[in-house]
Amino acid sequence: MKKYILENKKKILILLILVVLTSILSIVVKHSNNKDILLINNYVSRLERKDVKLDDSVCDLDNVLKYNNIPYFRLSNPTYDSLNEEILTNFLLRSCYENGIIEYEASLNDNLLSIAINISYDTTDDLTYLEYKTYNINTNTNTILKNQEILNIYHLTKKNVEDTVLSKLREYYNYEKRMGYIGKDSFQTYLNSLNYKEITIDNMNLFVDSQKNLYIFKDYTISEGMSIDENFPYITIKFKLN
Repeated sequence: MKKYILENKKKILILLILVVLTSILSIVVKHSNNKDILLINNYVSRLERKDVKLDDSVCDLDNVLKYNNIPYFRLSNPTYDSLNEEILTNFLLRSCYENGIIEYEASLNDNLLSIAINISYDTTDDLTYLEYKTYNINTNTNTILKNQEILNIYHLTKKNVEDTVLSKLREYYNYEKRMGYIGKDSFQTYLNSLNYKEITIDNMNLFVDSQKNLYIFKDYTISEGMSIDENFPYITIKFKLN
């Protein structure tokens, strides 16, 4: 054993250095992630019971908050107060009355706070409907950035965005056609079945993640073929744009 160590001293030393560096990097990344989470929580965190004044006879709020992850802005000024009111009206009450499931994700890059809220529920014809709403906020000015401002940062146009989304949906179309889910329907008919609507500047739901990647969340109804096929792992409503 001693002879082996002596003969492989250099290799063992390199291995030990790699182990130490990996451990240090893991600690640094974890610390950085925790720091980011703490910073984000200064602006927005999960809605709690004390944040809402709502008659329990109207909605079983405790049960809703147990199964839903709803964002709530912690800073008080006209912008954040308005966003809280909009979120509570459009998402909290819908989870009460439409049995939707709500989740959100948030990121903070320099002075850009990006929030994406998702609500999903089954329609009457047993299809899954996915709906998104995003907010991008300049934390220096406490103002909401317009979609065009976000696209300008990434040097993208509306056509660039639409081409990206349509390319991915065509991939889904080709797959479902190959599997025999949609017969001889044209791509346009397929888009209609997904309840796909043309992308405009106003209806874009843009989100910037913690790595400064830009995504668009596109609402559409998952087709019956897709909703029953567990073997297709790439289905998404979050399209990477950069």
